[in-house]
Amino acid sequence: MSARQLFYRHRPRLTTVTRPSRSAPRLMARFSRTEAKSSSFSTGTATVSFTAGLASAALVCWFALSRNQQQTPGPAKSSSISEGKAGGIPDLNKLGLSDKIAYSPLPTPDGVTRQLNEHAFSQSAGGPKLVARYDGTQLASNSPCEDALVHGSFSNPFSSQEENWVSWGVFDGHCGWQLSDLLTKQLIPYVRRALSDAKPTDGSHLDEEAVQKAVKSGFTTLDDAIVKSAVATIESNLSFAEKARRLEAAYAGSCALLALLDPASRNLTVASTGDCRAVMGRRTADGRWIATELSTDCTGANPSEAARIRALFPDEPDVVKGGRVWGMQPSRTFGDGMWKWPAKLKEYLRNEYNGLSLPSAARYSGYREGPYLTAEPLVTTTRIPDSEPSFLILATDGLWDMMTSEQAVDLVGRWIEWQAQGGDKPVVPTTSDFGPTVLGRKQQCRYEEQKATLQDGNAAVHLVRNGLGGGDEEMVKGAMAFRYPNSRDIRDDITVQVVFFAPSEKR
Repeated sequence: MSARQLFYRHRPRLTTVTRPSRSAPRLMARFSRTEAKSSSFSTGTATVSFTAGLASAALVCWFALSRNQQQTPGPAKSSSISEGKAGGIPDLNKLGLSDKIAYSPLPTPDGVTRQLNEHAFSQSAGGPKLVARYDGTQLASNSPCEDALVHGSFSNPFSSQEENWVSWGVFDGHCGWQLSDLLTKQLIPYVRRALSDAKPTDGSHLDEEAVQKAVKSGFTTLDDAIVKSAVATIESNLSFAEKARRLEAAYAGSCALLALLDPASRNLTVASTGDCRAVMGRRTADGRWIATELSTDCTGANPSEAARIRALFPDEPDVVKGGRVWGMQPSRTFGDGMWKWPAKLKEYLRNEYNGLSLPSAARYSGYREGPYLTAEPLVTTTRIPDSEPSFLILATDGLWDMMTSEQAVDLVGRWIEWQAQGGDKPVVPTTSDFGPTVLGRKQQCRYEEQKATLQDGNAAVHLVRNGLGGGDEEMVKGAMAFRYPNSRDIRDDITVQVVFFAPSEKR
């Protein structure tokens, strides 16, 4: 989501910048000034001559030693100088004399499948019986990828006698990858600590409202530790490098979607900041799959979010404009200190600690103090159906840019039925004539039902492939042929996890 902080969802392009005219710096200016100053002394010429003689002798000695080092074996030393075979310099003759450009090879169908599965995983059994299996995958568009994910189980926060809880999270970073990566390590510990602190002393269970409150506390406490610690960081005795490393997480930002499953109660708690999305699929008695969104997209385009922010800043009529909060698309995020810190602190960080110049003061002249964004999540609680087959899809907006919640649930529902039939024979579209392949401003990656295909053993990979073009192999290969930064114009980083729940009678 690297373009989210920009004005449009496109990669950065070269911009002509006009700067004040300055004369070109003179090469070796310091040496010129030194020589001019030395000429005022009567011994200047002799001194320069003697120094030049020493320098000349040193150069001769260095070249001699360098030649000897190349010829004489010795202890290995760290060096950035690459050596060719037998200690010689690389032979460029092997590049030949051809006037034909050798481009990178195109992705083949097998190569596409390998790339889609490069970060794929499936986990079944070994955990709570309520969870039959879960699949996941990630496909980068940015380099490095700004998405991240986490999954696993942890001890029941309220009773050591009951089953472990299970959690899945997806994180969509922007302005860098640093914060989404940090969340994979820090968010669950903060949430677990908040749940533990909320544990009733009388041994009773926490109700849904109390669990949601604790989860919110875990989110906001972590964000405060990241963002509000900036002043203490710069005033500390830490080295500059250590301060910079601590600040970079707050310069970056990330949306977060975290799902927590309590197998004992079958309660699924979903907390969301930003525009990652959780969707539950359930099969009805007549065999249809229905989709239920368990999270709300928290962006400036959401009317309720826009109204909330405008109410907080009534004297700033342009605070939400074009679906963005002073240029930022998500309205709830981790990090993004430049949308949360006071003006003086931001200016100091920009001058002294390489702080981001976003949001642009030139474009958003009405920007004042804030904080305009919050990490407090919207939280829902849903009970997993007892008898109906059901599943959960968690994904960053890279998937939701390509398909609707209903389309994703329908695709997974088809995949389940295909797997039940053996899943060994691919299902492809009835036609291969899809017309010319077009990707760009006219058309970005998008799921089309007539191109739907079933050929992947991983449900998350199945969703990603169909979002890129499904059974239209030329479209999928074209989408994969574009690499960063060009790929950002047609698709975002995509991270997906699909969790399958077992009906209670099968437990």
